[in-house]
Amino acid sequence: MSISLNRRRFALGTAGLGLSALLPMPAFAQETRSVTTVYGTYDIPADPKRVVAIDSRLDLQPALALGLPVIGYGHSVPGKWVPVPEGLEFYGSEVNIEQVLAGDPDLVICADYDPDSPWWPSNKLRTVVPVVPTDTEHSWKQALQELATVLGLDGAADKAIGEYDALVAEIKARHGDKLSTKTVVSIQPGEGVLYLMNGPKMLVPQVLADLGVKTVLPAEGQDYNSDEIAAEAFANVLGDVDGALVVTGLDELNVLDGDAIWSRLPFVQAGATVASNGNINYGSIYSAIYVAKLVDALYSKIA
Repeated sequence: MSISLNRRRFALGTAGLGLSALLPMPAFAQETRSVTTVYGTYDIPADPKRVVAIDSRLDLQPALALGLPVIGYGHSVPGKWVPVPEGLEFYGSEVNIEQVLAGDPDLVICADYDPDSPWWPSNKLRTVVPVVPTDTEHSWKQALQELATVLGLDGAADKAIGEYDALVAEIKARHGDKLSTKTVVSIQPGEGVLYLMNGPKMLVPQVLADLGVKTVLPAEGQDYNSDEIAAEAFANVLGDVDGALVVTGLDELNVLDGDAIWSRLPFVQAGATVASNGNINYGSIYSAIYVAKLVDALYSKIA
């Protein structure tokens, strides 16, 4: 990656010309670095001052961990475990591009899902402001490391991942062989149904793998959640499970409360469940740490 001095430059297409009118003209030359991403080779600020992280799970968390000066985010309200500074602007689940540009960002971080979607609108944004993607195909660790390298912040990523690795080592030492002999799963309940959240592109399975946890593996070719599991199949799927991390935004497991089949499962009767009380299906460093702590608490409930 090369570094050069430039005024802020944007490749403006026909749509970008209209959007660019929303941006005040930069008053000073800005030091830049040349980077190569899935969007090609282009310049980004070497020391960004106003950063927008589009996805609160996949972009905001690594941006905060890398110490970037974030001014706002989109997609959803961050989990309570994410150290979000006060005063950040929320741009909506479907990103309000005009609102983003009105904040005069000099860098946008956006997950590399569909770049033409209203949730991760990289193609529209990058006509007027530099956009760097976060990797959604690989683990949260790899995504954080790749982003840090693009931004020249490898040391910050190493520090954050080191803190997570230290916690993983501590949990392994605390529970020992129980992690590899007692089976736990991550599930998300619905009305009378549930889903195994065990695909490798989801966050919880990545943390379970780091901890060496015995779990129910995904079906062949399953990258995300399982197919719907009806109540009459709960015992077949979960009868031999020793504990469950239940992914829910509710304060209690009341989606499943009162379900006779659920309540008769041995691990439920033993009290070996822990609720996430927030979205942990996807995320980065802070959600990974939170998940590791939930797994720690769950194994403390398993005999």
